[in-house]
Order: sequence, then C-alpha cells, then structure tokens
Amino acid sequence: MPELPEVETVRCQLQKALPGRRFESVTEVDPFVLRDVSPEAVSASLGGRVVRRVDRAGKFLVLPLSGGTFLTVHLGMTGNLLMTDPAEAFTHVRFAALMDDGRRLVFRDVRKFGRVHVTEGGPAERINRLGPDAWLGDWGPDYLAARLEGRTGALKAFLLDQRNLAGIGNIYADEILFGARLSPVRPAGRLTRGEVERLAVEIKERLAEGVLARGCTVSDFVDSEGRPGTFQESLRAYGRHGLPCVSCGGPLARIVVAGRGTIFCAVCQS
Repeated sequence: MPELPEVETVRCQLQKALPGRRFESVTEVDPFVLRDVSPEAVSASLGGRVVRRVDRAGKFLVLPLSGGTFLTVHLGMTGNLLMTDPAEAFTHVRFAALMDDGRRLVFRDVRKFGRVHVTEGGPAERINRLGPDAWLGDWGPDYLAARLEGRTGALKAFLLDQRNLAGIGNIYADEILFGARLSPVRPAGRLTRGEVERLAVEIKERLAEGVLARGCTVSDFVDSEGRPGTFQESLRAYGRHGLPCVSCGGPLARIVVAGRGTIFCAVCQS
C-alpha cells in the first residue's frame, strides 16, 4: 500500500507538473472509487479548473483548484497516479482527465481500494480526522507520550491508527518498530520516556529515508512517471519472515497485529 513516502514522492513530481495546468475534460470515471460526488458532477466540477498546487495530508493527495474546488485522492492498496501521454494505454483506469498541456492525469487501481473525492470549499472531510503528519508534522515526544498514555492495545496498532499520526502503514510500522527495538505487541501505554523518545526519532528518520529512496516497491507502487521506488532494498523487517535478523542473526518471526501481517525479531524487539 502506498504510505507517506510513496505519496510524498508522487506529490513532489506532480507539484512540478500540475500547478497552472487546466483540466480540459474528464475522460474516464469509475463510479466505484468516487466519494462525495457523482460521475456527472466530477466532469462538471473539474472542467476548466486550474490546479493551484499539490498538497499531501498523510497518505492523501490534495489538489486545491481554482474556484474553491478540491480534488482529494487516496491511492488505496494498489493505486498509481500518473502523468502520461494521451496515446499511452492502461488497464484498471478508475479516473482520467485531459490537461491543457496535452497530457493525461490517470488514476489506475487494480484492486479498487483507492478513492477520489471532489469537494467545494475544502478537501474531503476525511482529512479532518487525521492526526499530525508523521514526517513533517509539528509533534514530538511530548505529543507521542500524551497519545500513548493509558493505552492497552498493541503498539503497532497505535502506529497504524491515522488519528494518532498520519501516513504510517504496514511497511513503515514494521521498519520503525525494528529500528526502535520495540515489540509490535507491546502495550502502547507501557513505554518508558526513553522508549517514547527513541520511537519519535525512529518514526521521522525511517519516513525520511523512505522519501529519499522515492518510496518502497514490493508489489504495485510506481511514481507518477511509472518508475519504482528503491526503499525495498533497505528493508530490515517487512517481508523478511524467516530470514536472519540483521542485528542478532536469529530468524525473524511473523504474527498478525491489528489484522496486518507483522514481521519482527523476538530477541531484539522487546
């Protein structure tokens, strides 16, 4: 699933390509991925609108347009948002629009978990329920300690909850907890102050590393130009079940936490 680093990679590329560009027409819309709006309203709302900039809120891309219209896109598990030549053909296209420079903005999504919102006056309401940005947000150990206090659920479940910090998903949660030497099943409210500080540092450093690597491609992710990321070459936990821990050499274990497959070292992470 595209997480914060993958979405930030796409945002940076689209920020170079889209501001000042006008939507000429919406050429394809799959009603299944729409929220807040009908296919007819999408075409009517976007036609002639100019992209002001490309923002990101956690795992969401937010495009403020002229006239107070907002296009909000969540890539879901397998979504790609691409800038392409009109002649280039794709399967599983859920949304496509022709821009005034002759290129197409294409949202393709094999599994159809992605979502497209078109709203007026502000981005999709879902954005309001997000916590601070896990990478660039104005938060630190004090915020983290306050959110963790009294929680009995698993630490990994806390990291996956977008109301606490926005942008962390399964891949980066495993990598963050491995780096912080914390068990994914540790009761979230039982961390010491030192462990909270260690976790806060690890969250920002691992996400920054993912952004620098242009995201992680373990299955479907490609950037807006169709290129894979490289963070998968640096994974120390995610996807390495049964392989030796890079720290102690023991085999990494796999369990399920919050419904997600979770890889960790039972020796190094406590």
